[in-house]
Amino acid sequence: MKKIVSLEQLRDFQRSGTAGIHQELALYLREKIFSGVLTPGEQLPSLRDLAVLWKTNPFSVRLAMDDLVCRGLLNRQQGRGMFVASSVREIRRIGIYCSQEFRLSRDLLAFFYLRDALSRRLRELQFEFCFLDDRASLHDAVLGNRIQAVAGVVVSTSDKKWFNSLPIRKVVFMRDPLMDFDRIARALAEHRCRRVAAIVPAATPGDGIPVSFLITGLKSAGVRIMPRNLRTISPEALSGSTWDKVGYEKTLELLTHPLRPDALIVYPDNAVPGVIQAILKLGIKVPEELFAVFHRNVELPYFCSLDAFYLDMHLSGFVDKLVESLIHTEENQKPMPERRKKTTLRKNRKVAE
Repeated sequence: MKKIVSLEQLRDFQRSGTAGIHQELALYLREKIFSGVLTPGEQLPSLRDLAVLWKTNPFSVRLAMDDLVCRGLLNRQQGRGMFVASSVREIRRIGIYCSQEFRLSRDLLAFFYLRDALSRRLRELQFEFCFLDDRASLHDAVLGNRIQAVAGVVVSTSDKKWFNSLPIRKVVFMRDPLMDFDRIARALAEHRCRRVAAIVPAATPGDGIPVSFLITGLKSAGVRIMPRNLRTISPEALSGSTWDKVGYEKTLELLTHPLRPDALIVYPDNAVPGVIQAILKLGIKVPEELFAVFHRNVELPYFCSLDAFYLDMHLSGFVDKLVESLIHTEENQKPMPERRKKTTLRKNRKVAE
């Protein structure tokens, strides 16, 4: 049976007035956890009871607890309440890494937004962080214990093997592929689309977003895409080119076919500008002759002169998920023994150099 923390144990909170009430509460609870007053597995009193005890409102208490959940010090259990994490290992120093080959590409808008949004979020949570430009600097930061975790804003396929072998917590940013496929299917049905085409990323070994997520999701909603109407964009196609240019070429292939599609789904948003250019060049009317379904990151708008159906996503929400995954404690993740860790890192660094 779980032990519930008594209100008496938390009665000594006193406001200093040097910060917001939720920040002071978060610091107070953090000290209680690290001093051993609150022990792993204990359940905290309800938000309402704590708000009355500390003479504040439940919203401020929730903000304080949300901060500690992000830091891996508390666990929220749906329908049960808030518990002290059973394995507490506070992470304070974080590295932000981006593959160099992506930095050399022309598709940098998403990278800069993600990097800036992530650094702002870490600063708000009062974490230390640094930007790491290459493999050698990342290995040095780990060996020197300057970072306890690393966020891969963009990690290329060639980087993934060594990146995943790092003996610290690591998280790779991945655009959430969850979509409302039923909504897409309803829209296609309303426009009586029979020949649906798609332009999507090709599956690559170890890729976070396989091509099948969109195709499989649509199929489960009753929408089938014939192989002749599917165009994939591979990393090889992007070497020396860009998403929008490849999107332009793939769209011309699809829309000049004798059995021209009457609907076109495009993911991700990097390819959409080129797709729009191809549609305008061919003089195809949207949505009368072609029903266009475009992915769009809300924070990175692009100009579209077409009456398209949008698959909107919020990059800021993905940044919050990344932060929570990065610093949330996992009991089953154990660090490599110190001697073996340094040997492995030096070996990897030699390969990098």
